[in-house]
Amino acid sequence: MAATTTVRVHRRKSPAAARRSETIAKARDRLVTAAARAWDALPHWERPHRSRKAPAATPDPAAAASIAAEACGTSSAGLAIAVTGPAGVLPVGDAAPSAAVGSPDAAPADAPTPASRPAADLLNPVRPATSQPLCAGAGAFQADPFIAARARRGTYALDAPSWRAFRSYVTDRSNFDELRAVGLAAMVRSHRSLSLALAAVILGALLTVAAMAAYLLLAPATADADSPYVTAEVSKPVSTPASQWKAGEIPSLYQSDAAWGATPYGQSTLADAAGAPTALAMAYVAVTGQADRTPVDFAQWAADHDLTASGVDTVSAYLTQSAADFGLTLNPIAGDAHSLRRAIVSNVPVLVVTEPGTFSPVASVVVLDDIDRDSRIVLHDPTSATRTGKSWDFDDITDAAAAVYEVYAA
Repeated sequence: MAATTTVRVHRRKSPAAARRSETIAKARDRLVTAAARAWDALPHWERPHRSRKAPAATPDPAAAASIAAEACGTSSAGLAIAVTGPAGVLPVGDAAPSAAVGSPDAAPADAPTPASRPAADLLNPVRPATSQPLCAGAGAFQADPFIAARARRGTYALDAPSWRAFRSYVTDRSNFDELRAVGLAAMVRSHRSLSLALAAVILGALLTVAAMAAYLLLAPATADADSPYVTAEVSKPVSTPASQWKAGEIPSLYQSDAAWGATPYGQSTLADAAGAPTALAMAYVAVTGQADRTPVDFAQWAADHDLTASGVDTVSAYLTQSAADFGLTLNPIAGDAHSLRRAIVSNVPVLVVTEPGTFSPVASVVVLDDIDRDSRIVLHDPTSATRTGKSWDFDDITDAAAAVYEVYAA
């Protein structure tokens, strides 16, 4: 007959089981040590009687835990234990035997009985590694209230969601109790999830502030409802045909003209953001009388030199740097009424860089052309045919001017 071989397979414990076994072992060692201290703290008249002839038996911690569990109505693996001493198990409550009268271990007549002495007098409170309260007869052990509260939270049936379970979960105040007891700094150090949550809240607040600041700084400005710059467009703007362009006359060119309005310009199109190139094209025609260049050519120069942004400084830099390449010279002048009047009567185009929120939500450029019989300014606005067709007070122009340039041939 063939021989048979028996193979034993040793299954390793799971991490959770290993941690549970380790916790139980540490709790048992801690409680046995505390019980020994409690036995030493008892007066001799409160200790159970033992015969001097019989040697004292060494207590068995496992047996002591089993007896205490029976006294508390729980299993021996539970959390209720009895206090053990050198002579064995110290019975709980009134079950402790009394010493014989006249014996050396007999208690004095006026000595308090074990049942009448508070547990706190026998043993200092100890917090075991457990989340459940012990029975009243198990001694002076007290469960940690914070751990106990978290254990109760873990018993809620959140795997079967219900309004009652959710309400019980959100109304649990163990975290607030711990916050009042130890403070926020200690909680942050002991709870990694709380640290991450606070960091996320702070980061979110900083990002919100940064977004608001960026919006206030970068959002286009809008003119007030009663501002003289606010006008309603009554018709689609139509530019002066190239056949009518001639020296000494400023044509009306609009950035939204169908001939070039859809041309890309920076992050947008000429129709939306090319006020400066269109205004410079008008001045170029008036000074040179040539029709060989359109706003597309002036916008392409801005794109090639990365000057398509709509800020006042960028628009001014574009005008001054591009003029020479188109055969023009720009002379900066003051933006007061006297300087404007003197430049206009000199019969030269005058470019005015306007502040955001006046002629346009962003910085733009208008071309001053003439002064009418009412001493008001006639201008050409590349963003609006309506504003081009009306005359303007000098104060309206000076209030909107960020920079002013006279344009001459190079």
